[in-house]
Amino acid sequence: MKTSNKQALKKFLNIAFIVGTFVAVIFFAMRSGDTEQIKLALLTIDFKWLLAALGCFFVHAFSEGFIPYVFYRFQRVPIRLGASLNVGLIGMYYSSITPAATGGQPMQVYALKRHGVPAGVSSSALTVKFFCWQCALLLLGAVFWLCDPALVRANMLGGVWLLAFGFLVNGFTVFGVILLAINRNILRAIIIFLVNVAHKLRLVKDRARTASRLDAALGDFHASVEFLTKRPLQFVILFTLSLIQVMAMMSATFFVYRGLGLSGSPYISITTMSTMLYIAASFTPLPGASGAQEGGFYLFFGSFFPEHLIFPAMLVWRFVTYYMSILSGFTAVLYEGAHRKKILSNYGDKKLQDIKKRGFDEKTHSASPERHHDDAPAGAHGDQKSEATVAAPVHAAAGGSDTAD
Repeated sequence: MKTSNKQALKKFLNIAFIVGTFVAVIFFAMRSGDTEQIKLALLTIDFKWLLAALGCFFVHAFSEGFIPYVFYRFQRVPIRLGASLNVGLIGMYYSSITPAATGGQPMQVYALKRHGVPAGVSSSALTVKFFCWQCALLLLGAVFWLCDPALVRANMLGGVWLLAFGFLVNGFTVFGVILLAINRNILRAIIIFLVNVAHKLRLVKDRARTASRLDAALGDFHASVEFLTKRPLQFVILFTLSLIQVMAMMSATFFVYRGLGLSGSPYISITTMSTMLYIAASFTPLPGASGAQEGGFYLFFGSFFPEHLIFPAMLVWRFVTYYMSILSGFTAVLYEGAHRKKILSNYGDKKLQDIKKRGFDEKTHSASPERHHDDAPAGAHGDQKSEATVAAPVHAAAGGSDTAD
């Protein structure tokens, strides 16, 4: 009961922070600008360019569910496209209202299990998708920066160190995957060290339990890395789809720019600065990077938009790229809740068993086409045993079941 109350309080505080940031931005902008000009700009925005900006969001939202769906097809895991798209929206919603977007993937795994997708498969799919997104984002960012460093330097106004730090933080994810591909034990040793440090700082009470959970997640992550290394063509397809998703999201600013009647700056320049802004603000551990995104927009695009249009531009851009995620995601959450019984009856545990009968291997997160008999594979019955076996070294290194007083 206490845990439930704490979760509800955290959710309320996150939403209150988002709303408070939005209200504060509007308040200070209204105080510092000409409200009549702001209203006029919002009312006279070119509708066709606004639709184009919304189109960018819809490509992004569609990709959020479509890319995992392609992964499931590669893995021969049956799931409807509509279900995968809806779960993608759910992930966007929870990512938008939780610090550092930490709530998205766990809720997607939970929702996908209702649709009969085993947790190992969904975890692997979401890990691969996240990795492809990070690679696409960093690649585009690096290419844009190298192609026009003068543009970036001129519009950052001394904030290049923020961009460099953003690249560093996002690059750690890619580095971690590469490290895992080279040697899993190195990453396990890092996990043990961090758990022990957190225990000494009294951030973690039960070292063994925490280490076991992280090691189980490491197992899923390792399976995802194996997927990437053993199926390069499939990775290229997923990576290409991620490039399209990133480009769609970063292009929204240009269409907002054109919608406000501006045309002096080319598409590539505005898209470059949009990518730089996303990378620079991405390390902010707040829901939706609120505050950093709005402030960064003023910093990065001050030379692109006239003073009387910078606030309307930021408002429309933020609505398209952030608040639309909350609105559409919340709709998906309501839909999922309203159809919960139907989803469970049509899919749920029965579908999980069907996948196992078709030869799903929990250990490798893939379906074996050669197996079609009715007996579930040994891996499907030995999850707890294999997890305990994998976690055993971490248990020992983390100091058994020691608990802080």
